[in-house]
Amino acid sequence: MYPTTINSIAPSNPKLEKLLREKKAGRELQERKHSDWQENYELYRNKVRTNRLTQRQAVNIPLMKETIKTILSKIDDSPNVDWKEKSGDEMKELIYQEIWTEQFKKNKFEWKDVLDKKNVLLYGLSSKFLYPTDTGVDVDIPDVYDIIFDPLMNPVDIETARFIVRQNIFRNLRDILADKRYSEAGKAELKKFRDTEVGLIQSNANLEVFKLKMERLQSMGVSHGDFPYYAGGDVMVNLTEHYTNHWNGKEFERRVAVYADDVVALLDEKLEDLIGVDFWPFVLWMEDPESTDVYPDGIADLVRTPNKILNVWFSQHVENRTLQNFQMHWYDATKQGYTPQTYEPGPGVMLPAPGNPKETIMPVEINGLDESFTAIDYLTKVIERGTGAVALEKGVAEQGTQTLGEVQILIGAAQERSLAMAKFYRNSWYETAWKWSELMHANPPKSMKLYKTGRSGKLYEKVVTPKDWKSDAGYEPLVSSTSEQEADQIKTLQKFNYVIQQNPNNIALKRIGQKRQLESLDLAPDELNEIEMADKQAEEMALTQAQTPQAPQAPIQAAPLPVMA
Repeated sequence: MYPTTINSIAPSNPKLEKLLREKKAGRELQERKHSDWQENYELYRNKVRTNRLTQRQAVNIPLMKETIKTILSKIDDSPNVDWKEKSGDEMKELIYQEIWTEQFKKNKFEWKDVLDKKNVLLYGLSSKFLYPTDTGVDVDIPDVYDIIFDPLMNPVDIETARFIVRQNIFRNLRDILADKRYSEAGKAELKKFRDTEVGLIQSNANLEVFKLKMERLQSMGVSHGDFPYYAGGDVMVNLTEHYTNHWNGKEFERRVAVYADDVVALLDEKLEDLIGVDFWPFVLWMEDPESTDVYPDGIADLVRTPNKILNVWFSQHVENRTLQNFQMHWYDATKQGYTPQTYEPGPGVMLPAPGNPKETIMPVEINGLDESFTAIDYLTKVIERGTGAVALEKGVAEQGTQTLGEVQILIGAAQERSLAMAKFYRNSWYETAWKWSELMHANPPKSMKLYKTGRSGKLYEKVVTPKDWKSDAGYEPLVSSTSEQEADQIKTLQKFNYVIQQNPNNIALKRIGQKRQLESLDLAPDELNEIEMADKQAEEMALTQAQTPQAPQAPIQAAPLPVMA
C-alpha cells in the first residue's frame, strides 16, 4: 500500500523517514529567507509590486542593480590558480596547469564564477557543486533555493554538515527508468507508484513545484507555456539528491540517497564508492558570515528596504505631476443654471464662464513634492556609505568641489571593503581547486587533448593520460584574486619609488625597481627581453663613454699685440 497523502512516509522505510526529517528541518530554516530573496531579485530586475495605497505606479529606481553591478565590477575577475607539484616534478606540474586551464575554459568556469558572486551579493551566500564527468571534473552553481544545508553546521566549514540536500531536480520518467545507476527495485516501485491515484496527484504537485521554481522568470513576463518541460505528455519526476551521515553500527559513514517525489527510493550508496572521495562535493561561501546562521544577510538585504522607500517616493512624485498636468477644478454644484463643460485646450482659446470665474470655479490645489528628490538623494548616499559602492565608482560625479585627495580617500575606502570580500571569495576558490584536484585523481579521464600556443603563434596538440599528470605527492593550488594582486603590486611599486628617491645613486636598486614595474605590465616574453636589452645597451654605452680617455687639448695662446707705428 502507498501512502494516501503527499509526502507521507511508508512505515516500512525508516531510512527514508530519517532523510525526510532532515530535509524538512533544513527547508524550514531556509524558507524564512524566501520572501527577502524574491524581493531582492525583483528589484534587481526592475520589477515592483504595485498596491492601492503607497505605490500605485510601476516605477523603480535602479538602486539595487547599480549597487550590485558596481560591487560586482570590483570582484569580477576570475581567480588565478597556479598548481605546484609537491615532489617538485616540473613536467607533471606543467601538464596539470594546462589541464586546469583547459577545464576552466571548456566548462566556462569564468561565467559560473560571475553567477557565484552575484548569488552572494543578492542572497548572502552561494555554493558550488563539483561532480566528475567522462572528460574531467565540472562545477555547477546551483540555485540558492535548491540547496538545503544542515541548520547546525559551522557556516565557515561545510564539512561539519550532517547533511546537504539538492532538491527540485526535475527529470523525465523515461530517463530515470533508463539510468543504470538507479536500482531496479526502485524503478519498478516508481512505475507502480505512477499508476496510483497518489502518484498522479504527486505528478501534478511536481508541476506546481516547478511553477514555483519558475516564479522569478514569471515576474519577468515569461509564462509556463514558454517552457517545454511538460510538453508531449511527459511525466516529470522531482528527484532529491540527499548527502547524509549514516551510522552503520560502528561509525558514521557518508552516503548518498536519491529518492523520487519524497516517496520512492532509487539509490543508496556510500559516497566514496560513487565518486571516490569522502568529503562533501560542495563549496559554500558568503561575504558576511555568521557564527550561528548558515543564511546570513547580503548586500542586497541592505539595499532592499531603502530601494522600496525610494520607489514609493518616486511613484508619488510621478503621480503628483500627472495630477497637476490634468488641471482639474472644483465647481459649485449648488449654483443654479450652471452645467460644467470641457473644452479643447489651445493657444489663445477663450473659455466661457458664468459670471466671475473665481466665484464659480476654482482649481484643485495639488501641492508639489519637490523635496522628494532631496530625500531620495540623501537616502541614496546612506546606501552608498553602507555598501561601499560610492557614486564615483558608479560613474557619477559628486556635487560640490572636491580635491583630488578627497576623491582618492573616498575611492580607497570603498576598495578596502571590496578587498575584505575578496578574501572570503579567494578562500572559496582555494577549496574549490583542492576538491577539484582530489576528484580528478579519484576519477581520472582516460585521455585528454591539450593545446598549447608556442612563441611562434603556432598551436600544438598533446594527448595526455593519467600517468602523465597523476601525482602520489599531490598538488597544492595557489589561488590569488586579481583585485588583491593589483592592490599589492601598487603598494609595492609605491614603496620602491620612495626608496629609490632616498637612494638616487644606487644603480642596482633602480634596476630592480624597473624590473618590478615591467612585470606589472602585460608584456610578452620577447617584449620584456627587448626592453631589458635596450636598457643594457644604454648602460654599456654610458659606461664605455665614461671609461674612454679624452685627448688633451692644446693650450690657448694669446694673440700678439699689434705694433704701433
